[in-house]
Amino acid sequence: MDTLVKSGSLTKRINLVFVPDGYQASEMPLFISRANQALKSMLAQSPFLEYQQYFNAFAIQVPSPESGSTHPRTAPDCGSTQSFAASTYFNSTFDVGGIHRLLVPQQNAALSVVLAQNFPLYDQVFVLVNSTEYGGSGGFVATASANNNATEIAIHEIGHSFAGLADEYWAGPQYAHETFNMTQDTNPATVRWASWIGTNSVGIYPHAVDPRWQKPHLSCKMQYLGLPFCAVCKEAFVERIHTLVSPLQAYSPTTLAINSPSQDVSFALTLLPPTPNTLKITWTRDGTVFAQNAATATVALAQLPAGTHTVRALVVDTTALTRVVSHAIQHTYTVDWTITRTVTGIRMASATAVYKVEMYPNPVGDVLTLSYQLPRVAPVSITVLDAAGRKVKTVRYNRQAAGRYHYQLRPEELGIREAGVYTLLLGMDGIPITRQLVKQ
Repeated sequence: MDTLVKSGSLTKRINLVFVPDGYQASEMPLFISRANQALKSMLAQSPFLEYQQYFNAFAIQVPSPESGSTHPRTAPDCGSTQSFAASTYFNSTFDVGGIHRLLVPQQNAALSVVLAQNFPLYDQVFVLVNSTEYGGSGGFVATASANNNATEIAIHEIGHSFAGLADEYWAGPQYAHETFNMTQDTNPATVRWASWIGTNSVGIYPHAVDPRWQKPHLSCKMQYLGLPFCAVCKEAFVERIHTLVSPLQAYSPTTLAINSPSQDVSFALTLLPPTPNTLKITWTRDGTVFAQNAATATVALAQLPAGTHTVRALVVDTTALTRVVSHAIQHTYTVDWTITRTVTGIRMASATAVYKVEMYPNPVGDVLTLSYQLPRVAPVSITVLDAAGRKVKTVRYNRQAAGRYHYQLRPEELGIREAGVYTLLLGMDGIPITRQLVKQ
């Protein structure tokens, strides 16, 4: 395995992994070169450009017995060129689904084994196929050929695989579904991208082949290679990035025990800002704001009366690349320091907004198991948001004692009746915690 880009810890970054298919052992340098080329182009384009530091990238060298890719020439739009079969590690094949350009690795089990044995912490996989014919696909992995448009194909396909975007050209009725950039809603007030209407040429444009389905733009990379992503698609990427990486990387101090009541205590956050830095920081002491937009803050212990006090730091990315109404709620990152002052001294404990939330199975079928740990007495609410960030339902619990809670819920109890991607927003003592849920 080769490291292409390492910006930070594997557990605190989005890990991209490139694997080859149809490259023999002697062609591995060519594969690495093409992987670097695709990566460089991707990170130079918005919104990856703004969030470059959120990504690591690696390449796994997997030689194939033969060069190339299988092309059975069974699709009606292939032309008369002779068919070709290649013995490759993942058996990437053109003409899938009767579409000439649809290039898909057929050996998903082999791919899963390679990833599990070499890099199980992957977030997004690219399969680069050693064929100069035009082709690619999205899905479990993003696949691209070695065509002259290879880098643009790869970036287009990551739109499907990473951000859940639909094609904005008409790919066929089998690919038509409600998602971030495709809908049957024609009402400007309620359409998924309503907040972008009239900005950067975003509107409601019917697909020519089937005008029942609408798209947000006429010139987006999800339709034409070589163009930027439209504002709606950029927003989908940004929301996905924030579900995987927190801009709040670490904090200090974690514990403290002192005997001097006159000491000042400094608090610090280790942050991962985008470029430009759009992180907003708010410091509160017992609910009152005392500092803003600084990674450090100081509290004079002499000003605290005897008892228990809370110093809280809240971090939110205010990037203009997203206008999702629930963004600030879903992606606010919090640290609490609990300071207890007694006659004999001062103690302090700290906790992030990770409340040991577990949710399974995911994707969910008939029953969802939800459990969480509360470190202290707190009210709890569960809000379900659809893929566009719209509220589906809120379930509220009264103030709950510290401890472990375990629920088995039918999706219908949470307002989830249709298959799709949802976000569960748990509100605990004013701290938002999000988990993504897929309904089968």
